[in-house]
Amino acid sequence: MAAPGGLGRCVAAFWLALAFDALGLAVLLAGVFADVFFSDLLIYAGGIGIFLSLVWWVFWYAGNLEVPPEELRDDVGLSAPKGREDTLLRRLVHGLSLRLSAALAPARPAELELQRTGGSRGRHADPGRIC
Repeated sequence: MAAPGGLGRCVAAFWLALAFDALGLAVLLAGVFADVFFSDLLIYAGGIGIFLSLVWWVFWYAGNLEVPPEELRDDVGLSAPKGREDTLLRRLVHGLSLRLSAALAPARPAELELQRTGGSRGRHADPGRIC
């Protein structure tokens, strides 16, 4: 849905693109018509400014694309969600995620204190183990 002004959803990108175009063109024309010893620098800088405005134009265009979720789902070959079925893949991914989280998560301070003092909760502290 377009914004009321008719510029779409990415109004900032639109105005930045116009500003880069105007500034780049002004610097380019100043390099062409001004009689200064650094006119070649102005010409190159103006060309670079106009080229960089293309980035903002692409942002503006891409930000205004509207694709319905049904088309996105069909495009990547996903089936429509039928609920939270417990499939084999979902269980495998969940199990892997739990193992990675447990292996990569730092130990909590309470567990470290219990390990140092040899507390009875949880696993027993190994004397040769530092952490």
